[in-house]
Amino acid sequence: MRSICFVSPEYWPLSGGTGAYVYYLANELLKNAYRIYVVTGSNQTLDVQVNPQLKVFFLQIPKTPIIKSFMLAQASNRKLNSERPNLNVDVTHVNLPLTPNFAVPPNFGKATICTVHSTWKGEAQAISREPFSRLNSNEKFMVSFNWFLRIFEEKMLERAKKIIAVSYFTKKELTQYYGVAESKIRVIHNGVDIKKFQPVLDKRKAKVELGFNPDDLLILSVGRLYARKGLFTLIECMPKVTKRFSNAKFVISGKGQSDEMHKLIAHAERHGVKDKIIFTGYYPDKKLPLLYQTADVFAFSTFYEHHPFAVLEALSTGLPVVTTWVGGIPETIQSGKNGLLVEPFNAKQFSDKIIYLLEHPAEAEEMGRLARKTIVQHYDWSIVVKDTIKVYDEVLG
Repeated sequence: MRSICFVSPEYWPLSGGTGAYVYYLANELLKNAYRIYVVTGSNQTLDVQVNPQLKVFFLQIPKTPIIKSFMLAQASNRKLNSERPNLNVDVTHVNLPLTPNFAVPPNFGKATICTVHSTWKGEAQAISREPFSRLNSNEKFMVSFNWFLRIFEEKMLERAKKIIAVSYFTKKELTQYYGVAESKIRVIHNGVDIKKFQPVLDKRKAKVELGFNPDDLLILSVGRLYARKGLFTLIECMPKVTKRFSNAKFVISGKGQSDEMHKLIAHAERHGVKDKIIFTGYYPDKKLPLLYQTADVFAFSTFYEHHPFAVLEALSTGLPVVTTWVGGIPETIQSGKNGLLVEPFNAKQFSDKIIYLLEHPAEAEEMGRLARKTIVQHYDWSIVVKDTIKVYDEVLG
């Protein structure tokens, strides 16, 4: 039985894309008779033997994202060194950019690979268009000390025997920004739990179940309240939509640092749509599928992404999606067929496409049907895991 050791800043409870990636991929590997170890951050230090095949090492670290990464790396190094005699690890599977290279001790396991979810240089360049005042403290640090963060990112890329890029866009950044050889990179897109995220038969009933008005038209956005998610643009598109549909409401689900929601609320007040927005904060993973099912349209106004889970989950739920053509998103969405793509920062295009879908429910329904078909055929985790196992086979020879 082969054993894989994941090192990730997130795992359980699910709260972000990296955590979701490790959680769902690990579950599929368990079905394929792999032994799994997970080293991850938590609010307490605890070793949990979940079942004979799965053991999780929770390490207590602070919550601040970038500080969390470096604290986890130190704790991970100590933990893996202490557990080395007890673990027979074949592949150490690291997740970038939030895992500095010193998280894994030298010569730990037979081979090291990493999955790249985004890059520090790409993130810094993407948010350079945003006013510095809109950035949270984590983003300000990331921009100001990008050179420092890239030192540890690049060392891990050098150390990895193979690199999994979550999109062809990711591969392009790795080759252009970091000089990684193409032969070292394998593109494997993120997956979706198609049984968990699936279309609903009675949308009105779903709305009532979550406390919404069944007659409201709900435009949903899911994701952390970071600058690169483009939520200021989403708010700017709202007046036109709510003028055309008085029963339209925008549901923004996600958490951020202390002042981020205040900035968004202030922006909404300036545009006269504060009462048209419902901020849910962090939404429990168990209820998240139902939240998608309540939506009439999924609107994702991001201006920097690699292969976002929120878009995949919305497509899997059979929602008509309006999002941007940035990053790896066009690798999954064919605009006009299984979704609609617009320019980032373009509030007018966003509002026009949302209005179009609300005015043409039959076309929106067909778009959602094709969205679901795309996910089932290409992005089920059972497909993703087969490609990942091929990478493990390559590095183990």
